[in-house]
Amino acid sequence: MRMIKNNFHVVVKLWLNQFAMMFLGILLLLPAAGMKADWPMLAASLFTVLFYLALIFWVCCEVGLHDSVAIDSGRMKKNRFKCTVLALVANLPSLLATVVACVSKCFIPGVGFFASAKGATGAAANVYAVSTGINEVLHVMYRGIMLFFDLDVVPFLYLPIVILSLAACHFGYNAGTEGFLASLLRKKHED
Repeated sequence: MRMIKNNFHVVVKLWLNQFAMMFLGILLLLPAAGMKADWPMLAASLFTVLFYLALIFWVCCEVGLHDSVAIDSGRMKKNRFKCTVLALVANLPSLLATVVACVSKCFIPGVGFFASAKGATGAAANVYAVSTGINEVLHVMYRGIMLFFDLDVVPFLYLPIVILSLAACHFGYNAGTEGFLASLLRKKHED
């Protein structure tokens, strides 16, 4: 808990990057949605997803570079999962909305888990609609991929999205603590 409290600024950076990518996703996906072909929306979605993953990778890499100084001097023990835990905290709203969507979809009468819930009524359908709406807003940059492959009716598909961002944060932090990117930057400055 102390690690989260002391590094909450990293969680805020991850939130800000996600909100920035939400707006970039909206700006790129809206014109692509109006086109007759499906590939522009897929291309815009892939671009924003890759850009988002690069941004959060770099945020965690900077944290790892900062921590590597303290680790090398013996003032800090290496925690390989530091940014993974921080990214998990940053993704809690999406995880909660995904769990609520999965549970509520099971209680919608007459709708299978892998079927569309459009037109369903009742309390469970309303809870499902709100929770999936929250996830669609938080992860609008993935919308083009989900529509292209007809995956927008499966509520638990937001879990791999969160796992992808956790992996990017994990690898970014470990690349920073190992000095992988610092050595690449040093070589460029020497040239």
